[in-house]
Amino acid sequence: MAGQSPGRSALIALLVAIPVLGLVGITTVDASNVATPAERVVLELGSTEARVQIVSAPEPKLIQAPLNDGSWGTRDDIADADALQSIEPTPVAAASLFSKGTSMLSIRSTAVVAETKDGLGSFSAVQGQPWDPAFAGKWDVTAGSAPTNDEQIMVTAATLDRLGVKLGSTATFAAPVVASFTISGTIRSATLDDSVVAFYGLPGVFDGVMPDDADLMTEWYLPDTPLTWSQIRDLNPRGATVLSRNVLLDPPPAGSSPFDGGSSGDFVDLFLVLLGAFALFEVALLAGAAFTVGARTQQRTLATLASVGGDRRMLFRVMSFGGIILGSLGAALGTVLGLGAAWIFMQFSANGSASRYPGFHLDLLSLLVIAAFAVLAGWCAAAVPARAAGRIDVLAALRGAQRPPRVTRRRPVAGLVLLVLGAVIAVTGGLVELAAFAPTYQMGLANFGIGLIVAGPVIMQIGAVFVAPLILRWAARLASRFGPGARLATRDVARNPGRSVPALAAIMSCVFVATFAMTLISTAQLNSTKDYTYPVPLNTAWVGLNAYGNEPPYEFVMQDSGPEVVEALDSAFPDAHARLLSSAADPPGDLQFSNPEAGAVEADAATSANATAADGVPVFAYPRINPGTVCPSDADQNDMATTEMRTDIRCPTPYYLDMRMSSGNDHIWVGDLDDFAAILGEPVSEQSRATLAAGGAVSTYEQYLADETVIVDWMTSLDSTDSPDRSVTLAATLQQPEHPLPYAVFMLESTADSMKLDYRPTMVISSLGTAPTQAEKDHVLGTVTAVSPNLNVQVEPGPQVFGASWTWALLGLTAVIALVTASITIGLARADGHRDNAVLTSLGASPRVRRAFGFWQAVVIVGLGSVIGVLLGLVPSLALSLTRDTAGLSLLPFAPPWLQLALIVVAVPAVVAVGGALTAGGNRTRFSNRAAFD
Repeated sequence: MAGQSPGRSALIALLVAIPVLGLVGITTVDASNVATPAERVVLELGSTEARVQIVSAPEPKLIQAPLNDGSWGTRDDIADADALQSIEPTPVAAASLFSKGTSMLSIRSTAVVAETKDGLGSFSAVQGQPWDPAFAGKWDVTAGSAPTNDEQIMVTAATLDRLGVKLGSTATFAAPVVASFTISGTIRSATLDDSVVAFYGLPGVFDGVMPDDADLMTEWYLPDTPLTWSQIRDLNPRGATVLSRNVLLDPPPAGSSPFDGGSSGDFVDLFLVLLGAFALFEVALLAGAAFTVGARTQQRTLATLASVGGDRRMLFRVMSFGGIILGSLGAALGTVLGLGAAWIFMQFSANGSASRYPGFHLDLLSLLVIAAFAVLAGWCAAAVPARAAGRIDVLAALRGAQRPPRVTRRRPVAGLVLLVLGAVIAVTGGLVELAAFAPTYQMGLANFGIGLIVAGPVIMQIGAVFVAPLILRWAARLASRFGPGARLATRDVARNPGRSVPALAAIMSCVFVATFAMTLISTAQLNSTKDYTYPVPLNTAWVGLNAYGNEPPYEFVMQDSGPEVVEALDSAFPDAHARLLSSAADPPGDLQFSNPEAGAVEADAATSANATAADGVPVFAYPRINPGTVCPSDADQNDMATTEMRTDIRCPTPYYLDMRMSSGNDHIWVGDLDDFAAILGEPVSEQSRATLAAGGAVSTYEQYLADETVIVDWMTSLDSTDSPDRSVTLAATLQQPEHPLPYAVFMLESTADSMKLDYRPTMVISSLGTAPTQAEKDHVLGTVTAVSPNLNVQVEPGPQVFGASWTWALLGLTAVIALVTASITIGLARADGHRDNAVLTSLGASPRVRRAFGFWQAVVIVGLGSVIGVLLGLVPSLALSLTRDTAGLSLLPFAPPWLQLALIVVAVPAVVAVGGALTAGGNRTRFSNRAAFD
């Protein structure tokens, strides 16, 4: 029977093929992103056997992940008692781990500053022998020849254009060493895309540091020395981690290391499952409408079959088997087109990096599952009309009579019950989420609440489908006042729920998902903006002078190159004026930088510049927080009862006020008024100017003020329970910047000197006013790196803005789906109602009436589907917003994008309706054709 209506059958097969195409394409691209073991060996090791890195001093408890030499740590239960007695106190040389004469190739990366055709730029550089044949596949020479001495280098192809040079030209470097090199050839890295600028030279040519002098920063490759997993386990206690060809190709059993890690594809798999379920649900609805129309047009054939002995089971099999056939055809067509689309997409999106698409991989299991669900969707689409075909009135069908569907109260009542039940379940889920967050967070209860929040609207959608025929009848009565076209169209929609309700349900479910996703994105954007921490004001370039050294003992050291950094920023941004800011060192604390030793490093560096207590221990200045404004248990927060944090509105103390967690920035800043204006990102108020001029201080947070004063304590550490060595009280005022900034208290240099406060330059900032261009970013990066490779310049861009782009994209996708759905529905309605159209034409209906017919069909189906979908889509977001923090604020605030939702409800139906009207005017049927009435 599927062959009797080739057009409709092709439509159903195409409906099945479209989501299969998308799912197969996404699955194939995702699988092609993951390298096979053989491909990963080439990407990571080239033709070598292993890569060895010295990551720490010898440690008997050290163990690594078998397949990732960058994932390692220590475990007490693997320590070897004998090794504890013989362990070396300092890192060993990589060469000492292997027998004398073992061939080893070194690779060490560094940052360089080179002259480009636009100025200076900071780029990455590799020192070693990457052009060696042992690295084939990882690095490959593409033009020219390999360097033969320290005066020659290789570059990537993009570097030639960036520098404005060609092979044989000279590249000039400003840092780490000032030198010029001849470009002897180009090289391609498997892990870099074609646009990356990079330099390659012999060991030590760029920074003068040889591999043996920087083992901790060097990768050592073994061209002909295979290593097994047991040998790697023996090397781990010596402070070395290894990536081995043998282990990659033949990994040890799972659980061989506590650092094996989990699968990173779980989220992608979940996304594909949800996307596939939604797409195939849409297909089942629309294909079901097509099968319903097909069953109506083939009712005589089915009646004939029933009149010669065909029972209900036979009629059901005839109709449902058509769904299996068309579902299989759609699955096959979609799979072929999906594979082709994936290949084309990969060709266009490839960026030259072999690590992006190591190969064209087919996930056969996923493809089979997608095809099976596509066939199931085809069968489900045919099952409902097939069941109705089994109850056909044979005599009426043979006469060609079509009775309107019987109206019952049972379905609308059941629908209303489901709507109420779904709403109750959703609200209950929100209340469960609220309970899950107080007094302590309970993950199991929270997951249960989310399940209820999702299940509630789904049940409400099922209820809406049951109530939809009643709503369509009400719409028909209401629209009958708007002329004959509206009356005829809405009555046609109401009298044919078999094709109208699935279309309405398809649009409703699509809009529901889009509304829920849009609202979640808007909520995430709101929280992201609210929780964003500004290190400096917006569009401000800044350089912290506390830099990490790349030489032993590898710790933070305060640089004395502040004036040079100021000159560098001024040269890059001549319209701005860089400021060298000074601050007083914070007392050390156990949690500083999340490293127990980091605070001591900073304290030791500042010891000589700070006052000392009577017992000779250095003391540091720190502003006292008004104890009435913060969590009362901050002094011992690790032992604080969780219930207190959940019941006290002040708990937990915000990050930028918690003295145990905000030590990444000093709290007392010293300078002039221009410095303070640069810190604030706004002019200094008259009140602040007067306070500073009178020898007072200005706080950027009200929590540091007590009776219009600020108290500065000198203490040995943040964790000290002793009384401060001394305290000074200053008159103070409050000036809060637009966004919270990590600068607690500011005072003039004269005030700091009068209270014998020790301070030193710690940061350089430059207020730009607008976002810099890429050329300006390159220039400032190069000039700052030229001052010191250890310094890093950043420009504050503000929180990432993603909500608007994603919500508009979802709006566009929803409009496309609604347009396609409405087009299919209206097309099926016209095919099903060709006799009605013939009758209208014979009675003299004008093109205007037919256009109104198409217009109101779209308005009712798309409009009602959009309104119901938006209302139901807001339910889960509203339920999630019931969660509260200790301040009574919602953790997931209800923040729908009202403009986009209004466009879904108004603009999308209007566009579809206009399209339906424009395509209906010329649809004329010759009433002289008798077949039109049969």
